[in-house]
Amino acid sequence: MKNLLSKKDLWLAAITPGLFQICSVGVMSQLVLRNQELGFSANTAMLIMTILALVGVAGSFVIGVLDDRLGTKRTMIGFGIWYAVALVLNFTNFMPCVYISLFMIALGIGGSANFTTSLPTAIFGRQGFSKVNSVIFPIQGAVTAMQFLINAIVQNATGGQIRYAYLVFMVVALVNVVLVTRVDDHRYNRDYHVQQGNTQRLAEIEAELGQ
Repeated sequence: MKNLLSKKDLWLAAITPGLFQICSVGVMSQLVLRNQELGFSANTAMLIMTILALVGVAGSFVIGVLDDRLGTKRTMIGFGIWYAVALVLNFTNFMPCVYISLFMIALGIGGSANFTTSLPTAIFGRQGFSKVNSVIFPIQGAVTAMQFLINAIVQNATGGQIRYAYLVFMVVALVNVVLVTRVDDHRYNRDYHVQQGNTQRLAEIEAELGQ
């Protein structure tokens, strides 16, 4: 554990998915109230959230396919930009933009959680994943929980206007895109380096992490 915690890549694998979870969980936890703020009735607002959750199932699959074909790093960069645009559209309060944003958010909420396992796996590979995940998962959870603090601070500062939290989440998404560009998404992945025939890097991984 001490060895893992000393690695920059472990912190990136823990924090970056957690920041995307701040965006998606932060939106979903206040979505009914946000939709009521837009003028929907409570029942309609709850129906919208239910529909978005169902669309999110498809979103999880779509993000998984992109992750597999494009790679986790590229998919996360695209995801961050996608989600930032969705949040800005929702913030406008212009209903055509809001409807588009709800569809974009729906796909996003299903996909953001995928990165909590796909990024650590991309970086560290399957060997020793249970140990890696046992260190990363609590950090991801602690980062994700910050969305409650953001929502609370923004609503207290703005008299309960939830949409201003969306601007904060947009900034979080864009900052996270920058962080993701710093990720070496195959650094400790033995399978990847075997495929590349990089025996020197395999020896270095063994020296750094062991079995």
